[in-house]
Amino acid sequence: MKRTVAALSMCCVALFSMLLYEALSSPSVPASGALTAEDQQERRPLYIVRVTDGVLAVYPYGSDTAEEVTDIRLSSLRDYDQQLMLRGFPLYSEEELSSFLEDFGS
Repeated sequence: MKRTVAALSMCCVALFSMLLYEALSSPSVPASGALTAEDQQERRPLYIVRVTDGVLAVYPYGSDTAEEVTDIRLSSLRDYDQQLMLRGFPLYSEEELSSFLEDFGS
């Protein structure tokens, strides 16, 4: 049972990572009230997730002081996710931050 839960959790993390990557790297289709491509390029993230002492830490954009240091070890992530975190992973809203922490902290 524990292996099943662990496997499902890892699948969820992988799916979430792929969806976030696609959302951040592919151009968005404008919808009514949606931001234009220029607006999105000018929009700054609220947070950047970076690696600090081998764990993920959440920094307010432009700050060198972590707002939250998690217990999520970089070594526990897939290689692809590790590379994203080593570059710095942007989060654009409180909802993205909550979702990120839930998905990677599980």
